Amino acid sequence: MYDVNTKRIDQVLAYMSSMLDLLDKLKERGAEAVLADEVAVAAMERALHLSIEGIVDVGNALIDGFIMRDPGSYSDIVEILRDEQVITGDQAIILTRVTEFRKHLVNEYTSVPSAEMFALVVEAGSALREFDPAVRAFLDKELF
Repeated sequence: MYDVNTKRIDQVLAYMSSMLDLLDKLKERGAEAVLADEVAVAAMERALHLSIEGIVDVGNALIDGFIMRDPGSYSDIVEILRDEQVITGDQAIILTRVTEFRKHLVNEYTSVPSAEMFALVVEAGSALREFDPAVRAFLDKELF
């Protein structure tokens, strides 16, 4: 029997959804408007950062709970989720790029490439939204 913290996964996915809602609102404003507004840029940085942390936290909970191989990096968490068929290969490609952007938000936060961030948020929107149902489908398949 697996010991998967589904309550924590549910909490993180719900919070991640609220961050994705915020990213959607910012995308609707358009790149020019967002990039000209330092508060909007800061909001996008934070929402994207917390979305990445959500992927990492949920991924680690699944890896720990289902006793999958140990990840060596944030990108490796996404690779393991792909290997274990939690997410598709196409989703993994995009989510890897998203998790790799974390270094800009956490380590290089004084010079985040805002235009690149906006483009990534637009490109990755679908894959980020598909993460929640993919995780829930995996849990349903494996636990019930």
